[in-house]
Amino acid sequence: MVDLVEPLEWDSAFFGVPIARADLNDATAGTLRTIDAEARAQGICCLYATLEPTDETAPYLLQTFGYRLVEVSMDFERPGIPYTPRPSSSVVRPGAPADLPGLEPAIRTVAAWSRYAADRRFGPDAARRMHEAWAERAVHGTGERALFVAHDESGITGMATFRRSQVPRIEFVGVTKPGAGVADALMVGFFEWGGGGPTEAGWMAARNIAVLRYVGRWGFRANRTRYVFHRWLDETEGPS
Repeated sequence: MVDLVEPLEWDSAFFGVPIARADLNDATAGTLRTIDAEARAQGICCLYATLEPTDETAPYLLQTFGYRLVEVSMDFERPGIPYTPRPSSSVVRPGAPADLPGLEPAIRTVAAWSRYAADRRFGPDAARRMHEAWAERAVHGTGERALFVAHDESGITGMATFRRSQVPRIEFVGVTKPGAGVADALMVGFFEWGGGGPTEAGWMAARNIAVLRYVGRWGFRANRTRYVFHRWLDETEGPS
């Protein structure tokens, strides 16, 4: 029997509640009841659940079972094509552990768009702490993840995390000097880190129109969309 619920040890330890993940694509009412029972048997408090928006009735069904829509996000891909960045006084380099305390202003600009900030059980402060932990994992990565920092004479002006999957992926970017070419400088650093071939970006909140326009200017094109739900099992039993 395939387990429908995947416990997430890192998230559970970080947030202090038992958390698991479930894939809800093609889920029926019967599947959701099985997921519910399996999660409760494991003592899970919160379920992260994702759904590709191909079934027009699925979002309604999930919400009748107590799933809350916390994010509609998009994934992007880009071929290895030339680019022309805007000039910037910021210089980009790999991040170091000593940079982490100075990243807080840049991280706040990103965390506000997070699905954790949209969930009242987590909230903006938890979203900020989650992104700080994400940056810390990246800076201590073994080559699969990387943290890059932009800075000028005033100090840190932005940061970004990258990850190697099938192709290099930019995960998130935070900038404290909008309009100064900081994001462009970080994007150049990403392309150089990735080796100049095809790249990906995301997942990005679909409501963040400024970021969607920005990645479009760089030649990224939408590849996938997903709905992300959180299910708090201590709040409702769901349909019988």
